[in-house]
Amino acid sequence: MVREIAYDDIEALEAEVTEDFGEWGESFEVTQSLIDDYADLTGDHQWIHVDLDRARTGPFGTTIAHGLLVLSLGPRVRSPSPYRVVGHGSLLNYGSDGLRFLAPVPSGASIHSRSRLADVRQHPKGTRVTSEIAMHVVGNDRPSMVLRAVSLYTPPEG
Repeated sequence: MVREIAYDDIEALEAEVTEDFGEWGESFEVTQSLIDDYADLTGDHQWIHVDLDRARTGPFGTTIAHGLLVLSLGPRVRSPSPYRVVGHGSLLNYGSDGLRFLAPVPSGASIHSRSRLADVRQHPKGTRVTSEIAMHVVGNDRPSMVLRAVSLYTPPEG
């Protein structure tokens, strides 16, 4: 059962801060078609992403996903949380405290992620939380991407 924690219960949220990552989320296949669609959407047609013949002789032996495509798939492969924050007015993406692309995601690979709560702070506009998210190619120990995502829970209006 998922525990509910009030957005402004700093002490209860701080108790969830850990050095250990949680469970894996569901996996998702990063197809060449998805990579090509992303290239068309962004205008980033660098050969390492879209030129199958050239990429075969490149550093990874195949095409790889754009780093920002991998980042954008985060919600799709989100890991389950043992708690749910409740009572807030809104949840805002407040940015990040770091983003690293550490290993390629080859075309056709499946990815999944896991996360941990890294920091909780009171903020003048609510409660600021930092989650560390590690996205891996399924079966790889080394993460392809690590993000320290910062979110802001704001009080309900009224």
